[in-house]
Amino acid sequence: MRINPVLKNEIKLSARSFKFTLVILFYVGILSAAGVLIFYNCIKNNYFEGLYLESIVYFYIGMAIIQAILLMFIVPSLTSTAICAEREKQTLEVLLSTKMSALSIVVGKLLSSISRVVLLVICTIPIYSITFLIGGINLGNVVELSLFFIVVTIFVGAVGVFISTVVKTSRAATAISYGAVLLIFIGITVGTFIYIIYSSEKTNYSANINFPIWAYISPTFGFISLLGKQLGFEGIVNSIYYLDNANLSSFEYGYLISMGIQIVISVLLVLISAYKLNPLHKGRYKRNK
Repeated sequence: MRINPVLKNEIKLSARSFKFTLVILFYVGILSAAGVLIFYNCIKNNYFEGLYLESIVYFYIGMAIIQAILLMFIVPSLTSTAICAEREKQTLEVLLSTKMSALSIVVGKLLSSISRVVLLVICTIPIYSITFLIGGINLGNVVELSLFFIVVTIFVGAVGVFISTVVKTSRAATAISYGAVLLIFIGITVGTFIYIIYSSEKTNYSANINFPIWAYISPTFGFISLLGKQLGFEGIVNSIYYLDNANLSSFEYGYLISMGIQIVISVLLVLISAYKLNPLHKGRYKRNK
């Protein structure tokens, strides 16, 4: 099977890098320590009160939230300098002069960054195996959560590569990437709650407030929908203030809608990045100007 040359080269470099080994150690170490603390907090009163089996659900939710936060900060750092670093090292022109197309270069850079994050996600699956000791969570739930994290990684990675293509310097690209990720994860979430609160004040019937489809651009609501599907839809949603005021008929499959939107946006960003990176388009633009 033919492998993208950029992806092949980047995988070789990352596999030999001691820095990435430290990243894996740091990532798995934080999740392991957090898992031990959460698990201890769930069972510390079992000697006096008996074993509370439902407490393992809180362990699963806590681990999933911590992993989502870690990925939100790790992925932009790996993808925001994918093209900028080549431009600053003055090797981008060499890549563009090869037989590889601009699309192959962009896809190779994106896949090389994603592959490292996917490895991090896979390395943390055994930590969730603690939930199998008591029950309540099965392997299918962990696999679904991991697949959702991989799709989110592709989405955030595509955003980072696009910004790296447009912005010239690595520092600016990294700062803009983190700002864009915070806007997607937090800004859209806050905007959705403001929309629901504002709409609830205009109508006396909460069921008439439709949950906006554009809110699924943020992986936050897809994450909540997935946990609701796995652990109990009503309990997860009702625990979030104001979210139960909206008509959530589409929220049951919200994680699928969110993943679909993220994949479509990722493909569009990759195509736009390849178009921007193609030197033929730049020359055509200069001649027309």
